[in-house]
Amino acid sequence: MKFNIGDTIYFARAGQETIWITCPECLGSGRLRVILGDDSEVSIACECCSRGYEGSPGKMQTYAYRSVPEPVIITGIETSKHDETIRVVYKIGCWVTEEKDLFATRDEALLRAATLVAEHEAEEKKRLGYKEKQHKTWAWHVRYYRSLIRHAKEEIARAEAKLAMVPKNVKEADKL
Repeated sequence: MKFNIGDTIYFARAGQETIWITCPECLGSGRLRVILGDDSEVSIACECCSRGYEGSPGKMQTYAYRSVPEPVIITGIETSKHDETIRVVYKIGCWVTEEKDLFATRDEALLRAATLVAEHEAEEKKRLGYKEKQHKTWAWHVRYYRSLIRHAKEEIARAEAKLAMVPKNVKEADKL
């Protein structure tokens, strides 16, 4: 064991904070222009930055990782043996961590925290390249919303036809 209960050491970790970035698909407009097979163009809401009923703001919520080496006091040590290997974990307040994230100096902890930040950022960058719903294509969205528009136009035409059937003087027609 490198450290003992009561030692003040530095815990290297990468903390997250929420940030907003410009959507990589719509470039901040919240809309995508789609060219259909007949060369007509339609504009659709961007599904990449869509936030449900809030619509597509052109921005995506993500997280920025930051290095947070903080001084902590070791409050407990646990050891366990697995296949001739002894595993040591340290308790520091409500955290439980391994020795690889604990350091005697702030500078050493800062280097480890920077490595953790780089790992998290690489993972986040990879995640941003995917759509939220991989099983749906952009073409599916165009077809779906165009069919909603078609059905809405049909409903309007039906409603207008019903209104055209209403007599001009409704009170006279009710008396019959």
